[in-house]
Amino acid sequence: MRKLLQNYKDLKYRNKIMLLTIAAGIIPVAIIVAYMQTGMIRQLKSRETDSMDKSVSQSVKSIENQVQIYENLIDYLSYSKDLRNVLNQKKGGDYENYVHYTDVVDPILEMPLVYHQEIKGITVYSDNIEVAHGTTLVPLSEIQNESWYAHLTEGNLLEWFVRRGAGTEIVAARKFYGDQDISAVLVMRLDYDKVLEPFSNLLKDNTGGIVLDADGHVVYSDYSMEQEYRPEKADSLNYLREHYVCSEQRMSNTDWTFCIYRPEKVITRSTHQLVMRNIPIIGICIILLALLSYFFSKRLVSCLERLTENMNQVQLGFRKVTVHSDSKDEVGTLIRSFSRMMDELDKLISEVYEAKIELQHTEMRALQAQINPHFLYNSLSIINWKAIEAGEDEISRVTLDLSTYYRTSLNRGETMTTVENEVNNIRAYLRIQRIMHDDNFQVKEDIDPALYHYEIPKLILQPLVENAIEHGLDLSERTDRQLTITVKQKEEKLLFSVRDNGNGMSKEQAEQILGYQSPGYGVHNVYDRIKLLYKEEGHMIIESSEGKGTCVKILIPTRAAGLKERSRIDKA
Repeated sequence: MRKLLQNYKDLKYRNKIMLLTIAAGIIPVAIIVAYMQTGMIRQLKSRETDSMDKSVSQSVKSIENQVQIYENLIDYLSYSKDLRNVLNQKKGGDYENYVHYTDVVDPILEMPLVYHQEIKGITVYSDNIEVAHGTTLVPLSEIQNESWYAHLTEGNLLEWFVRRGAGTEIVAARKFYGDQDISAVLVMRLDYDKVLEPFSNLLKDNTGGIVLDADGHVVYSDYSMEQEYRPEKADSLNYLREHYVCSEQRMSNTDWTFCIYRPEKVITRSTHQLVMRNIPIIGICIILLALLSYFFSKRLVSCLERLTENMNQVQLGFRKVTVHSDSKDEVGTLIRSFSRMMDELDKLISEVYEAKIELQHTEMRALQAQINPHFLYNSLSIINWKAIEAGEDEISRVTLDLSTYYRTSLNRGETMTTVENEVNNIRAYLRIQRIMHDDNFQVKEDIDPALYHYEIPKLILQPLVENAIEHGLDLSERTDRQLTITVKQKEEKLLFSVRDNGNGMSKEQAEQILGYQSPGYGVHNVYDRIKLLYKEEGHMIIESSEGKGTCVKILIPTRAAGLKERSRIDKA
């Protein structure tokens, strides 16, 4: 967590604004999507539950109405006078009984089967019947063979059962009492599938149903579901209530409980599909949000980035203010304050530099006043003649080079010189250096003589050559050490370059040489004089890489070269 926090702190301000803007946009969108998803799921579940309630209620009502018809029919048969007479008559001959049953009982019990196809048969079990008459009249003793008989309760109320076996049937039974004991039982057998058809028709599209009697026994159970949604315990109402969305309805006349159930995933699947369809739209919104965040952060932070870059340039020694703002916000105020501060700093630096240069001029004049050039040149001339007389040609050459070096360096007290004098000066200096170094490096020149007449500040190449020899060639272990002096014209500027193939330096060290904390006085002094004389038109560039050497370039304008310095000296 700390590392992530530190990484966030190290991000650019633009990236921070962009991330915060994206987060500020995505979080509300995520909350809204989650809220809408939850609300839609709740609404769908509520609608689905209401729809299931209505469906099961309609199916139960339809079955209940049909069951009421059967109850009314059983009531009608129970109170039929003709049927009662048959059950209460005294026993007669078999033929007489047969004729009586055929003429009276059969029409009464078989007529409902014509109008109600779901009625499979009506049977009367009576103790007055000795021999079964088809399936309509059966001795009471045979009722004990029926599985549902043991569940008959006391009283003469109509009771409902499900008889399972080869053909599942719904059984409605009512007792008839004599003096104290049961004298007969009226039984109506109904088609199981047809009676429950209104309920079973609901069981489609991943829907299941279960019907329980008053004792909790399963009357009916079925489902139409995909494999992944099928229940493990389809006969347990408690299990179904826990794992599915259920709708229940109790039928009053049979006291049966009807329940239909659906998987919650099926109900909410449509919301997930809706969200999936909206994902591309959400993705496009996020992309637009990211693009807008990038655009706005760039517009907001661009001034701060330019201000930071300008401050880094100031730290490297380039004091020109390149950032400007006319806005009246905090950033605009900061930029204008920085610009005013740099103006004051330039003014102070200019004053300090001018005072320093004036002091250097004063010291130079005092030094030149102390040194008599004629005495120096005469002394070097005597040393030269003595060397010639002694046959020491090398001493003679060194003496002549030293004389040339000091004559061009002093330059009669002038601070400006010509390109020709500067070239002669550096040639004399290099001849002396090569003698001092036993000719362990080579000098290569690429100088355009057509530029000899231009005026330039004096002694701008000597510090660069000295630095190249001392910090470049002397520290190198190469056997092909070489120093290259270049003087050319590049567009409207004079190009001076000093290149060595020594050890070189890192980019940070090269930048430090031109900074205010430079360890090298000579090179930095040249840079200061170039900037003071030519402002933004003068440049010093250091190109270096470790192991490949260093190249220092000076660019100064060719137009009116040296006039500013000369006029300043004349005024002084």
